[in-house]
Amino acid sequence: MKKSIFCVLFPFLALFANAQGKYLITLDLNNISNDRIKVTIVPPHISDREIHYIMPSYIPGSYFKKDFGRFVSDMLVLTKSGNSLDIKKEGEDVFVIKNKNQEEIAKIEYYISDSWDMEKPSPSMTDEEFNYVFQPGGTNIAAGQNIVINHYGYFGYVDGYKDLPYELLIQKPASLYASTTLPRRKGTATKDYFAAENYNKLEDNPIMYCVPDTTSFNIDSTHISISVYSENGIVKAKALTYYLIMLTSAVRDEFGRLPVKEYSFIMYFASPNNMAITKYGGFGAMEHNYCSFYFLPEIARADSLDGVIKQFIPHCFMHILTPLNIHSEKLEAFDYKYVPQSKHLWLYEGVTEYIANLVQVKDSIMTQEEFMDVIHEKMDRSLTYPDVPLTEMSRNLNKKINRDAYMNVFDKGAVTAFLMDVKLMELSKGAMGLKDVLLKLSEKYGPNKAFKDDSLFDDIAAVSFPEMKSFCEDYLTSNKPLPYKEYFNKLGINYYSSRVDTVWSFGKFTMAVDQSRDELVILKADPSNLFGLQKGDFLVSVNDIPLNLFNFELVLDPVYKAKSGEKVKLGIRRLTEQIVIEAEPKGTAERHTNVIKLNGGASDSQKALRDKLLGFPSPRN
Repeated sequence: MKKSIFCVLFPFLALFANAQGKYLITLDLNNISNDRIKVTIVPPHISDREIHYIMPSYIPGSYFKKDFGRFVSDMLVLTKSGNSLDIKKEGEDVFVIKNKNQEEIAKIEYYISDSWDMEKPSPSMTDEEFNYVFQPGGTNIAAGQNIVINHYGYFGYVDGYKDLPYELLIQKPASLYASTTLPRRKGTATKDYFAAENYNKLEDNPIMYCVPDTTSFNIDSTHISISVYSENGIVKAKALTYYLIMLTSAVRDEFGRLPVKEYSFIMYFASPNNMAITKYGGFGAMEHNYCSFYFLPEIARADSLDGVIKQFIPHCFMHILTPLNIHSEKLEAFDYKYVPQSKHLWLYEGVTEYIANLVQVKDSIMTQEEFMDVIHEKMDRSLTYPDVPLTEMSRNLNKKINRDAYMNVFDKGAVTAFLMDVKLMELSKGAMGLKDVLLKLSEKYGPNKAFKDDSLFDDIAAVSFPEMKSFCEDYLTSNKPLPYKEYFNKLGINYYSSRVDTVWSFGKFTMAVDQSRDELVILKADPSNLFGLQKGDFLVSVNDIPLNLFNFELVLDPVYKAKSGEKVKLGIRRLTEQIVIEAEPKGTAERHTNVIKLNGGASDSQKALRDKLLGFPSPRN
């Protein structure tokens, strides 16, 4: 037994130094069976009587329980004398290793299963009970094709030893390339070596292995790289370059510089036919300090793909400002066993969401009208969540009412940030906005210094105006209604809490995705609908653009957002017959909430403040 352990560990230990004060980890991507990868860990010098090996329950950037311990199987712990230690699992994520003789641990070994295509063990278990992992924060294991390593899905830490360095040896097929911002050492065609100063730094830098499709560019002294895996080769890295240059340049123009020396966009585009990994979890992105990982639909049409990437990329990229450079002590001391308790999700997500749209409108990537449409949608959506103050929701996500209100940080949080910007612009007569406050806070703190969770409002007031503390207390820590009418008026925009307007539509019908056919089917249709749709009809195209599972939300825009006089041509299949129907929408009177309309009689000062805030009106670029 001793000899066999020595033979297994020798090549690894010869390449790396003594493991006394670090974790040495090996993965072999050449030997994958049943979507499982073997993990071998040489831990730091540990000989405690009872050892707790922790897999994360919670991860940074996502505030809902993940329980990565459930993807671990066949764990084996061996001592240097060759003894196998008893292991007892507590809950999903804590592996209690019994070491009554206090022998030094030689290695921890187990298998990790793929989270992307994991199925719940029983049909009677609800999706919520099983808790599918959001793909951008999960693991993919497709031997020889694509391996997604979100480290918290593969590796944990021994309780009390989380801050020690990690070194990784990954054996791989020569055809696969590792896209990551994790510091790497010189390797070979079949071996990669990576290092991280602690567990937090490790998990902040995911790796994606695939046949390389990469490109890069520089914005001043910042190196931006793009890595793409497209299941059918439809989406190419170079096709995304133009928009990413525009976005990163817009951020540079707004803030004067990019606060990072390098940044990577790591992107997985899933085929609509790959139901094993797309039917659960969700499309989206996971932000990190120096990269972001995306799980998006594989779309051939450039305009449809453009709409999808604009939905996710700007927000994730803007996290380089917060929480990278502005974050609470609660996030800096992240505990993977418990949900974080910071009060300031409104800052990390709401302000980020607002700024991500602001930089685009100020750089003419979107128009002022489009920006106001985004604000209006967020105002309306904010009414659908439980009425909980944003700081209360953020600090107590362990309560169901607060978890149910979580997404409101992206809506009410962003709208509150917008009003905060208006207030700052007014107080400073256009000389200071929210972005200036963020820059001052990032200079005071930065990536290696956290603010006190209870002192942020004082910090904001100190770098801006005393009135801003009252603003934050009124609209973030209490349920005081946001002052829409007053603040929109400052910009020369009329606000109506409720108003009757003419709405154009093609009538009432409901549809759903028929996943077995990758098509949209009509479930119910009012006989008066202007297309003459019937239950059981399949939607084939809109204005000659074919519909599929991943592009329907964008392609159906002319139907969802009908306009006066704009005819729409709908292709449908009824039984075996192909039908094309053209119709013009009809106007009806409907009552709407949170209506915002440009005031044609706005004063010069109102227009000047609006243009200073949003940039001068410009056409779509």
